[in-house]
Amino acid sequence: MSSRLGLLLTLLLVPGCADFHRGDASPDAGTPSSGDGGGGDGGGDAPSFATDAHPLLLSGCQSCHRAGGAAGNTGFVLTGDADADFQVSNALTDSAAPAGSRLLRKAAGAGHGGGAIYADGTPEYQTLLSWISGGALP
Repeated sequence: MSSRLGLLLTLLLVPGCADFHRGDASPDAGTPSSGDGGGGDGGGDAPSFATDAHPLLLSGCQSCHRAGGAAGNTGFVLTGDADADFQVSNALTDSAAPAGSRLLRKAAGAGHGGGAIYADGTPEYQTLLSWISGGALP
């Protein structure tokens, strides 16, 4: 009986992690222009966590990956504080093999209970990939 109840609760909670409607993309979440590196100011700076990656993680992941959220018991819990969130996010990146970074694979849906949040090829995915490729700077 308790295993059936657990299964039922899991089936009800997991879809809550998926954001089925995001609205319009923000203008700065697009694919970086060549030579810009994704910093958004055209100055050639590498993308940063605080400016480029953190807003995407908050909008796409924090609804579940927060204390008390459906994924609040995982190693990836976002607080909303860029410095603290950088530490947990950066631990899931691999600058030597950016596309293989756990953070990016999970966001694309690989082994992620919430499904794809930012599918491969979307502007958000490309921004995260550019941030990791640029050295995953704070």
